[in-house]
Amino acid sequence: MSSPTVFESLRKDPVVSILSILMALLVIGIIMIYSSSAFYAEQVWGSPYYFFKRHLIHVALSLVALRIGMRIPYTRYKQWIPLLMGFTFLLLLLVLIPGIGTKAGNARRWIRFLEVGFQPSELLKFTMIIWAASFLNRKKAVLSYFSQGLFPALLVMGTYSFLLLLQPDFGTAVLINMTLFMMFFAGGGKPVHMLGSLIGMAGIGTALIANKAYRMRRITGFLDPWADPLDSGFQLIQSFIAFGTGGLFGKNLGNSTQKLFFLPEGHTDFIFSILAEETGFFGVAVVLTLLLLLLRKGIEVSVNCPDDFGRNIAFGITILIVFQSLLHIGVVMGLLPTKGIPLPFISYGGSSLLLSTFLVGVLVNIAKAGTVINQSQPKSNRY
Repeated sequence: MSSPTVFESLRKDPVVSILSILMALLVIGIIMIYSSSAFYAEQVWGSPYYFFKRHLIHVALSLVALRIGMRIPYTRYKQWIPLLMGFTFLLLLLVLIPGIGTKAGNARRWIRFLEVGFQPSELLKFTMIIWAASFLNRKKAVLSYFSQGLFPALLVMGTYSFLLLLQPDFGTAVLINMTLFMMFFAGGGKPVHMLGSLIGMAGIGTALIANKAYRMRRITGFLDPWADPLDSGFQLIQSFIAFGTGGLFGKNLGNSTQKLFFLPEGHTDFIFSILAEETGFFGVAVVLTLLLLLLRKGIEVSVNCPDDFGRNIAFGITILIVFQSLLHIGVVMGLLPTKGIPLPFISYGGSSLLLSTFLVGVLVNIAKAGTVINQSQPKSNRY
């Protein structure tokens, strides 16, 4: 029997597929970090390689995180849930304390140690996915009862979301909660309970937005950026220009105009705009295709996992990464209100990159378990 070709391995082996997708996104990220930040870094920090070199360090560390995620058996996380929940809660409290938490703008989201910054909200993503996976596994028989199923989960979600809102980090709170709701829906939650809860959360979210002037400016800037083109609508208009001038194949790498101090946060929260300007529709299509392939492979891993706990984790990781990517893309394309959401594996930012690659490592670990099981028994639909 002949050995499988590279293309057959990519198609059939979820581990090979997922790692190949990850490496492709990391390479795109490395290229775009340098291209989008070189001019800004030279003007502000005196070297065009300032962000590029730091990003390479982040990538190297993220590959270590990937390896760790691949090596730790996913079943072990079930034993660590109390420790993870308590440690994450403590970090979310510490980040709010002046002198420990670092403030940037109006937000206090980072803890710095020896000049290295870390966002506890990134760890919270992993913690809540593991907690929800275990909760769904333990409460499977009573999920249809609101008092025993969704309500206790809402209390936990609300507690951690409150700590995020104190930073404030409204976007991450929305991202995590929407991911958890998708996990509950896939795990057997009663739709009517979830719909009612979502309506209630939407009401709370609306009140929180209306209560803060800067959040209202983001909404008005999103609805009509040209009404205030020099303030609330400025960033979005510059993003539109980047997309509009990119055309089919873009201006070529390094030739972006918007990164010349026109588009703020071009290497972080709006990196997809610079990618669209320099690589055009072709580059946008490549990134979207990779994300869709990751979604497909992640769902495949979830379906083929031999137990509910791993199945829930795989589904949560996949939804979190893809949903965060879609939020970033939706923001820079003017489909969603402006919010600082990094594009996984591509945007500059050590905490986000480390967490995202670690999550992919966990997904690969689950994929290996599913592959072993499927080699010994016929495939079956698990959802």
